[in-house]
Amino acid sequence: MPLTFILPKEYVGFLEKFSELEDKEGKMNYWIMKPAAKSRGRGISLVNEINQVTYGDAMIMQRYIKNPLLIKGYKFDLRIYVLLTSVNPLEAFIYREGFGRFSTQPYTLNPNNKANKYIHLTNVSINKYNLDAMDRNNSDVIFGGSKVSLTTLAKTFADDFKVDWQKVMWPQ
Repeated sequence: MPLTFILPKEYVGFLEKFSELEDKEGKMNYWIMKPAAKSRGRGISLVNEINQVTYGDAMIMQRYIKNPLLIKGYKFDLRIYVLLTSVNPLEAFIYREGFGRFSTQPYTLNPNNKANKYIHLTNVSINKYNLDAMDRNNSDVIFGGSKVSLTTLAKTFADDFKVDWQKVMWPQ
């Protein structure tokens, strides 16, 4: 999990780490700023200067992953659902069919595109507005802001990365 701070409570620690990394990385010191009380990508921004950080309301500051695993050049994330039925003893069930979400523009990271949410975010509620996205009526397209089933994603992992999804998700 990337380095994370909750503002304003952890502002001093965040500022120290931000400054330390800024000395090493300069303008490539990226953080994703997420309002704690919002959903569907609302209010999220990518920042690389301390004066871009706001913390009047609770804000999550998370170190931006600059070299994410990509599928066909696009960022993605996974949603896997777990039902926790007991803590002691621990008992949990993983639902076998979650989904993946994809960005609608190929991933690159540079100071000129940090405001482009279609590159950096996978939220369908944001990417559905990208009019330049791929044809959403094509059922073979597994990216372009769409959600895809884990079954479809498993095939992609097998084809593109030679990963046996069954062994990763359901080890014996």
